[in-house]
Formats: sequence, C-alpha cells, structure tokens
Amino acid sequence: MGWEYIAPDGEIFAPHRYPNGLYRVADPALGEVKHHAKNQLSVREDQIESYLQRGFSLRMKGDVGGKVNLIEPSEIRRT
Repeated sequence: MGWEYIAPDGEIFAPHRYPNGLYRVADPALGEVKHHAKNQLSVREDQIESYLQRGFSLRMKGDVGGKVNLIEPSEIRRT
C-alpha cells in the first residue's frame, strides 16, 4: 500500500525514504516546532499508516521539483 499527496499545481508527492531506509513523521502535539528534524520520528514503511491515523504528518517528496515537504495526514491519500 502506498500514499500520495497531489499539490495544487498537480505535482505528486510520495513518502520520502531517507538514506537509512526509514521515513519521518512529525507529532502534531509539537505545534510550530514539529517540522524541526530533531522533533521528528524515524519510522518503517509498515508503521506509516498507524502514525497517519494518529494525526502525524509525513515527509513527502515531489516527483517534479524533488522538494521534501511535511504533509498533513488529511491531505494524504492511500493509493
């Protein structure tokens, strides 16, 4: 199972896998500092769904520009 976010300009974002093979999620309880790398959790692919269901945002990478953004779970759809 996969996940995607489609930006207003049509660019498709997919979960970004870091060099260590893990993905990063951010706790919404941390508010304005959740986007800081030190405040994010590294998770395995099979853990992503559980974190999205709990309201965590996911680092995702665009297929055109290659930019990595923190995407809120309400904007992510399963593929």
